[in-house]
Amino acid sequence: MSDTSVTLTKAQISLIKKRIQHEGVKTSELAEDLLDYFCVAVEEKIREGETFESAFENAFNALQEDELKATEMKTQELLEGKKPYYPNLLQSFLLALSTLPIALVVSWLVFQAVWILAVGIGDLALREQWVKQTYLLNAAITNVFALGVPIGYTIWRKRQTQIKPPIFSFRIVPAYVYGVILLFGLSSSFWLEPLIIFFPFSQQDRELGLAMLENVDPLLVVLVNVGAMILLELLFRGIILRGLLMTMTPIWAIFWSSLFCAITMYAYFPYILLFSLLSGWIYWKARSLYPSIFLVTAFPLVVYAIFSFLGYSDSYLQFTWWDYVDYKLLIYLPLVIGSSLLTAGLLYYLNRRLSAESTV
Repeated sequence: MSDTSVTLTKAQISLIKKRIQHEGVKTSELAEDLLDYFCVAVEEKIREGETFESAFENAFNALQEDELKATEMKTQELLEGKKPYYPNLLQSFLLALSTLPIALVVSWLVFQAVWILAVGIGDLALREQWVKQTYLLNAAITNVFALGVPIGYTIWRKRQTQIKPPIFSFRIVPAYVYGVILLFGLSSSFWLEPLIIFFPFSQQDRELGLAMLENVDPLLVVLVNVGAMILLELLFRGIILRGLLMTMTPIWAIFWSSLFCAITMYAYFPYILLFSLLSGWIYWKARSLYPSIFLVTAFPLVVYAIFSFLGYSDSYLQFTWWDYVDYKLLIYLPLVIGSSLLTAGLLYYLNRRLSAESTV
């Protein structure tokens, strides 16, 4: 027979209070109301036969991700007249669009600075060669500014309208998620490749970039791409997608954020669009940037490791599976179809697992 007279100890109440603060609640009136609510909820679960530890975790796990933070921000809005800033569809489009002129201006400035530094090289051929060798540095600086400026602007806007706002969602996710994502990285190297080989969106821009990187260490290129992809995730998943999820259905939020991302990387439009849809879906299901960042980080590193093992590391940027199978469609097509089916199966598995955990 369960005990009907359960009273929490001061230490247990203190744990509940600390958890409320940890969830982002700073307003004293709201914190007091929530403390009463959770104490009653925990006592009720203990009367049903649960231990304090189990009742404590279940009471908080019943909430949606960031629900207490959202309640805190709504309270601040009511008490202080501050409306939390999250970019809507138009603002998201403008944030994405702003990356293009920033990239053009920064790239031009860096190129001019390089030419000024190269004046001391008397031989014109050596000077042009040296300028070409700085292409990767130019690309890295351009990416940092093009993506960093809208990210910095959004963080500034949020801090103007919110008190200690949760800028990005870095929720802890189960370890198996990363194992599944690692398999995504492997399978994606097959089914995404045809989008570049057979459906190039801007072949001239791609070929120019590849030619400029011809004599650059492939691993360095991979690491610079990883850094750029992380910045893309922070902007298009951590800021834009998260904001759109507050104003529209997940399908449309993922679509628009992915489309905006693909526009900014127009030379790889179809490739980036599908990859962004996959990354956006993972972010929506996990509500965390950890797995989506792991995806965009694992993909180039996995592909580089495979091609290095096969002995193609020196031509990493030009090498494709289509080349490796010697342009034989009967071999290449099953690889693409098989990897697509594997990805679909992994998506189904991940969806079932994460959906089941969200209802616990």
